Amino acid sequence: MADEPLRIKRLLIIGLLTGAVSGAGAALFFKGVELGSEIILGKLFGYHFPVEGESVSEAALWSLPDTIWLILPILLAGAFLSALIVWKFAPETSGHGTDAALKTYHGDGKIRWRVPFVKAVSAIITISTGGSAGCEGPAAQISAGFGSILSDVFKFNERERKIAIAVGLGAGVGAIFKAPLGGALLAAEVLYLRDMKYDVLIPALIASLTGYGIFGLFFGFNPLFSTISMEWSAVQLPLFVVLGFIAAGFGVLYIKSFYGTKRLFDRAAERWKIPSFLKPVIGAGIMGFIIIVLSYISPETLAAGVGCLGTGYGFVQLALFNMLPFAVLLILPFAKILFTSLTIGSGASGGVFAPGLSIGAFAGGALGMGVHLLFPEVVPAAAVPVFVVVGMIALFGGVSHAPFAILLMVVEMTANISVIIPAGLAVLVSCLLMKNHTIFKQQRISQTDMRVAGDLEK
Repeated sequence: MADEPLRIKRLLIIGLLTGAVSGAGAALFFKGVELGSEIILGKLFGYHFPVEGESVSEAALWSLPDTIWLILPILLAGAFLSALIVWKFAPETSGHGTDAALKTYHGDGKIRWRVPFVKAVSAIITISTGGSAGCEGPAAQISAGFGSILSDVFKFNERERKIAIAVGLGAGVGAIFKAPLGGALLAAEVLYLRDMKYDVLIPALIASLTGYGIFGLFFGFNPLFSTISMEWSAVQLPLFVVLGFIAAGFGVLYIKSFYGTKRLFDRAAERWKIPSFLKPVIGAGIMGFIIIVLSYISPETLAAGVGCLGTGYGFVQLALFNMLPFAVLLILPFAKILFTSLTIGSGASGGVFAPGLSIGAFAGGALGMGVHLLFPEVVPAAAVPVFVVVGMIALFGGVSHAPFAILLMVVEMTANISVIIPAGLAVLVSCLLMKNHTIFKQQRISQTDMRVAGDLEK
């Protein structure tokens, strides 16, 4: 007991140090994605893309690119350069970062010092050249890597090292999302499929708040998404139950498509002796070809195609403003699943977090808009954005098996606590239906059952 105050002090130090480094790292990474996207997608491709956090008047100025075929060489060049960097310097940074961080946490807790930097550069290239991937997974691996580096520098013991990795993961995601409370809870909830690691909560909260504070100095403290007036009523509650079923269905489709594509690329590479750094190039080529084909079908299919470039958050913002036609909302969930599978499933460096939220948002928006068109007295226009928000929570809360963290996180991202009741109902249904399906195969079952979640499907 005499060592208890010392142990608490060390946990506080771990939280402060990891949070500070994670916040600074997340800020640099996010700025890299922002600048890269503006230069490549904006100026080179000529795409005036919408951005999360814009006002209604700013978002209304978005426009489709004039020369759609340019997306093919941009995607191919980005995939090749990113994959070559990963292959040459740190192969463990391929794919989505959160699973890699979980694998390290449940393993020896050691990450090579180069990993955060290679992950940052490769993910910036992937996202800013249009690859369908998110910032949060890379931020998780980057911040977990910084936690491991701090553990090496300050000679943390094994338990402290793992805490540093877990709180780094939460701090990185919380900073990027501007959701420090949700990020802290995620650090404890995402480690296990059916359990929670309570002893990381306090240092995770300190780290996440510190990281958010540093990130906010550069990018402000406004919520990630801008929202207009959102209303829901008790008569809509059965529809949110239905949304829970829809979210679970799209969640299973997302997981099956993603890992099925990964297996397909791995088997093809083994059979045809394809170098690992060429797999993402093939995936990017297929994605670019599909977008070009969509451009010849209709303006709606073209909009859905370009709406899947990058994180997809810009089109989530449009959905929150009721600026997307019903036809586009119907196509977007399927297109985002396909393009994310082709991007990250082929081995490109990026995250599955943002695409998962986007898929849920589009599915929810499609349900809300569809019912609004048929029965406007049941779902008025002001209620459609609620379905977008609830869809985000229900789908990714289910596929990640971290419903409480995602619920809190999205409430912080939209600064709207009124959605908790319908969101809680939908995510409960989604989680019950998901059973053992998870997007994070390196989650352990529980603290007593140390098998990884991926073993349950073998």
